Amino acid sequence: MENIKTATAEQVIARLAEIQTEMEKDDADLDALNTETDELLARKAELKTAAEEKELKRKNLMSRLNEGIVVPEKTITSKQEDDDMVERKAFMDYVISGKASEAGVLKRADAVGVSTNLGVMIPKTVQQKIIQEVKKIHGRLYGKVKHLNLPGAVEYPIGSFTATFKRITETTVSDRQNPGGITGSIMFKYNIGEIRLSRTLLQTVLTVPAFETELAKVIAEAYVKAMDGEIVTGVPANGQLEGILTKTGIKTIEINEDEMKDWKTFQKKIMAKIPLGMKNKPYEYIMSNGTFEGNIMTLADDNNRPVYTETINPVYGWVDARIKGHGVTLVEPELLPDFDTATAGKVFAVLWVPGEAYAINSNMQFSTVRYMDHDKNEEVTKALVINDGKVLRPDLIYQIKKVAKPAVGS
Repeated sequence: MENIKTATAEQVIARLAEIQTEMEKDDADLDALNTETDELLARKAELKTAAEEKELKRKNLMSRLNEGIVVPEKTITSKQEDDDMVERKAFMDYVISGKASEAGVLKRADAVGVSTNLGVMIPKTVQQKIIQEVKKIHGRLYGKVKHLNLPGAVEYPIGSFTATFKRITETTVSDRQNPGGITGSIMFKYNIGEIRLSRTLLQTVLTVPAFETELAKVIAEAYVKAMDGEIVTGVPANGQLEGILTKTGIKTIEINEDEMKDWKTFQKKIMAKIPLGMKNKPYEYIMSNGTFEGNIMTLADDNNRPVYTETINPVYGWVDARIKGHGVTLVEPELLPDFDTATAGKVFAVLWVPGEAYAINSNMQFSTVRYMDHDKNEEVTKALVINDGKVLRPDLIYQIKKVAKPAVGS
């Protein structure tokens, strides 16, 4: 390749794939290919480093801008704007120092049948910042599932979350929300989750806008990380979301070590198992980075072309992994073990249609409460939120399980 120093990440990956084919030729110049491969890998690392440095500069700039934000002096303002700032300032004082506000300034979050005391409601301005921060966190499971805002403790037919197309005439009308054969029902609970906040971190922020930005970021990051984990392994009996690994009735696809090494067998085991209706949907994979790097990236088709693609997001620096065009969400091995280290019988990957198979129900109304931890002799501030998550369509989820190789001669 000419001009490797200016090649994009996509061009580098494409050329590496070509080299895999060229090296098998009888007249291949292996020394030249080795040299070119070294240069390509160096360029790939350079692109990743540049993306990371750019993102770091962006974060540092945002931090400096937040530090420079000051609340402008108001000459003529509406009473609503004044009341809003009074509430926001009182909330900041409550979180940082526990200072009690005047009666009626901060809203209580009590709700009959939900909890005896959910503390103080976070002001709407901060609620919106939290929601925006949650939307910024990309490449995770939480952002891919269906999100609902429904009353809890009510049974909902699963078919009510979908609709079908039907032709009509002047004398006939379409059935309302015809589920097309999707049956069953679910009930969302009022599960309370908590996020403990670092008092030391928040005490270093002096202005109201900067405090709200930092608080929203801390809550959003902790919330999405917890939701990602519970979507996979949550246990409802522990007050968590329903995990796709703990849900009963999920179908499995079994693969052993030999089958994992051969692309044809891997493809056949998966494609022959899933129904046509799911195959035509935007299904995706969930697996650990170790499985993707150590097993999937070593697979190639009959022409020795990789079955995977890997690109680097130039803004955020994360890896966009795909298998035969279908997305791969990479998770930590604590959620799904690496294939090589997983024992027989363990689920190491998941195949699913996230936007239809799973739903999280929450109004995203966060509140805060303070209490004294007498064991540690310290005051604790924590953010609380009520939500629940359920599997809507078990037929759109497959657990991919590692099994032992058959005995020789069996």
